[in-house]
Amino acid sequence: MTRVFRSMYLRPGNLWKDFHLLRMKSSNVEGRKIDHFVDTAEMVRGVVAEASTDERERTKHLWDQDQHSLTHTIVVSGRCGARKGDLLTKGETAYLVLVTDDVGDLGGVTMLYVEQRNDMKGLM
Repeated sequence: MTRVFRSMYLRPGNLWKDFHLLRMKSSNVEGRKIDHFVDTAEMVRGVVAEASTDERERTKHLWDQDQHSLTHTIVVSGRCGARKGDLLTKGETAYLVLVTDDVGDLGGVTMLYVEQRNDMKGLM
């Protein structure tokens, strides 16, 4: 069996990354709806890549619009507990999950289409 990564140069930290999964919770405080993210103590391990214009073109039917804020894709091995509206954080970086796609409906690979957010720090 040949080794796939033998002839490739991979920088350390380039591939698999661990993310904390935060889920949106709503509460009623004095008659007002307050949204905040709660840590689920679940980790999501995946590979992050910037979304290309081809991926934006292929997925624009999911939102029924010509343009969308899709910035990155995260590929997770196996099934993933993330769902639409969840937040994945790693250090100071936060990604809002737009769509989860179980590729082939076999549970082998899950694609997360995410948007990198810089304004979510107050909600965490």
